Amino acid sequence: MSKVLYLNGNIYTMDVQVPYAQAMAIDAGSGRILAVGTNDEVRREGGQNAELVDLRGRTVVPGFIDAHIHLLATAYRSQRIDASACTSEEEVAELVRSRAATTPVGQWIQGSHWDRNAWPNANFPTRASLDAAAPDHPVALSSKDGHLLWVNSRALELAHISAETPDPETGAILRDGSGEPTGVLQEADATRLVFDVITPPDPTLSRQLMEQSLAQLQRSGITTIHDIEDELSLNIFSQLRDEGKLGVRVQMIMPRQLLHKMPELAISNGENDLLRVAGIKIFADGTLGSQTAAMLHSFEGSPGNRGILAIPEQEMMDTVRVATEMDLMVAIHAIGDRAARVALNSIEQAQKSLLMKGDASTPVKRLRYRLEHVQLIAPEDLERMRRLGVIASIQPFHAVADRDIAERYWGKRYRRAYAYRTMHNMGIPLAMGSDAPVETFDPLNIIYAATIRRDPATKRPPWLPDQALSVVSALGGYTLGAAYAGAEERQKGSLSVGKLGDAVVLRDDILRVEQTHISENGVQATILGGQLVYGSL
Repeated sequence: MSKVLYLNGNIYTMDVQVPYAQAMAIDAGSGRILAVGTNDEVRREGGQNAELVDLRGRTVVPGFIDAHIHLLATAYRSQRIDASACTSEEEVAELVRSRAATTPVGQWIQGSHWDRNAWPNANFPTRASLDAAAPDHPVALSSKDGHLLWVNSRALELAHISAETPDPETGAILRDGSGEPTGVLQEADATRLVFDVITPPDPTLSRQLMEQSLAQLQRSGITTIHDIEDELSLNIFSQLRDEGKLGVRVQMIMPRQLLHKMPELAISNGENDLLRVAGIKIFADGTLGSQTAAMLHSFEGSPGNRGILAIPEQEMMDTVRVATEMDLMVAIHAIGDRAARVALNSIEQAQKSLLMKGDASTPVKRLRYRLEHVQLIAPEDLERMRRLGVIASIQPFHAVADRDIAERYWGKRYRRAYAYRTMHNMGIPLAMGSDAPVETFDPLNIIYAATIRRDPATKRPPWLPDQALSVVSALGGYTLGAAYAGAEERQKGSLSVGKLGDAVVLRDDILRVEQTHISENGVQATILGGQLVYGSL
């Protein structure tokens, strides 16, 4: 049967014209919604010979859209050392020692999620502890935020990094008093020196891990992701799509370094295609935890340290302008207030340049400019975001995970950080995501963090509760807001006639259940284009 009628439901459509419904009909052939309304209305519109599914009063919302994720990196995490639970440099080194005992001599040992801010003295680690733990293996461990790389002497040797190696223009090699590298590299231009010499991952394993992560997305009710990665991920997604095994819609946002290749990376879009290359990602700065976020004023207790601009301002201007002329989405990572200002300068200049050219074929209103993270931004730049129509691509779990270091490194400035309600009230479009593997990609946990302003796993009081979003607003950011950020609001984000039939069935009513229990709600089923891809009904 080509039509599926979902009846007796509690459907929140996220469509202001028809916000609530009892039933919906989806054409399984096209994957499009045919009707939304009461049981009787949908039966009439759905016609005869349709498959009938009794929702038995369960709640249905549009499929969740994660607007910021790194899925292959998330997949790799299961195969590498996970230092997230470590409370000292020594504990991490012990994990490395254990892995070295089962790893052939000379092979790379990799890992992630060490967090010096969770250690008693918050000092940067050194290569000495890794040298003692794994003298016969090169070791490379990414920090929790991915902006620091901790390596041992063998890794430095393979990367040809020594006291004579100059710091890259937009990164740093931390050094001791004699100028020798300590084993910590800051930001991509420095960490790339090591990543360029690491043995590439096995393609078969990469695909297997990606398939496992895609299945986890389906179990979480996620039907679309904006994946911020490179050609390796794109190639895996393409293979899976061609074999009918993708099961999640993917919109790729590629590194700015691939801007010149974007025309050849374009994916043909059919009526119900699963894969699209949408735009580019630009790093304007680093992160809060690494103290590399680009700041208008120094970090608290660190005079003169205003972080790192990850790209020269003129280069960013040129990149954003060219991407605009190519009709590409522009997503700019901006955590510090200086980074946000530089990013907005580039966006404003690109918009002015386009208008001056009078290019009617690429109207500004169709383009999507996004600031990723927007963790700290000056009030006047918030107003500029609103005026320029720039989207705030936010990851609410960062707000509850970063609360201590925000207060430590930003001082009084933390009171205007992660200002989600302020942005929402100003009319700045919000798109929500996870930034996995940095944090969880579970949408219900993230909605909890956005609305309660604390980690559901802790009993701490809410942090900056005046910036909490309502459940409706948070749900909107994970559906229609994220669709808008991907320039796909006409295709998805709400359960509306003509849109793709992507939905998630929840055990409890997300708008009526007590807010403190939102994260405990269970995903019963995930529907993609009218097809059940997870669960049972």
